[in-house]
Amino acid sequence: MTTVYDGALPILATDMHGESPERISELLADGFLPPEGDLLTAVNTFLFRTGGRTVLVDAGAGTSLGPGTGHLLENLRAAGVSPELVDDVLITHLHPDHAFGLVTAGGEAAFPSATVHLSALDAQHWLNDAAAAEGVHAQIHRWAAQALTPYRARGRFSTFAYGEQPVRGVTSVDLHGHTPGHSGYLVSGDGERLLLWGDTMHSHTVQLRAPHVAMDIDSDRPGARAARMRILDEIRMRGWVVGGAHLPFPGIGRIRFRQGEARWVPAPYRPLECA
Repeated sequence: MTTVYDGALPILATDMHGESPERISELLADGFLPPEGDLLTAVNTFLFRTGGRTVLVDAGAGTSLGPGTGHLLENLRAAGVSPELVDDVLITHLHPDHAFGLVTAGGEAAFPSATVHLSALDAQHWLNDAAAAEGVHAQIHRWAAQALTPYRARGRFSTFAYGEQPVRGVTSVDLHGHTPGHSGYLVSGDGERLLLWGDTMHSHTVQLRAPHVAMDIDSDRPGARAARMRILDEIRMRGWVVGGAHLPFPGIGRIRFRQGEARWVPAPYRPLECA
């Protein structure tokens, strides 16, 4: 599993709901972050091989969110992988920091050989319900349509239901709430299972200790809270490794549960062992 960094964006305390501003500031301070929030929150994507295919989970922000993000393609090449070699792109949801990197600045497919996979529920919402959207949500609908246009035109777009395997060996997980079709991906290998959980958390510093805290951008705040509580229980019971889009780079590690609270324990860097 290789984490490919797309850049950083701000996750602000003012966008967090469900706790008092004073408590949120206290939790941020415990993580040595300013009261404004984490202004350089990572945007991680994940690359791996399975069943003879090269798979990328999420595609970064492309040109949608300014120069702080959109560095996926250059970092992918630095990792020794040409975008043309990617066979499948699994999208956790269609927010721009996860999906607009599917296209180049000219609107072409950034991964010309790849099939893009997305939950049917997220496709239904972001691609078909645009008329009722306003403000930032209307812009997300436009970005979503643009990101998928070249793949849909080539027949390289596929949807799935929760529990299915869009790619052999990778099972989709129901994490809806942040968006109507927000998906995780459970990957097996070397006797362990790794859950790539998308935007289940935006601020681990706050939301691991206060998982009831929701984000302004959540489509369904109660649903996002419920998904977070449910998957934390699953991780506690099953001991899954976790990979998160907005966990500190490289965004892979474990969650320690002790005395009713959860803490993030990042995986240590290790020398690469070549087969």
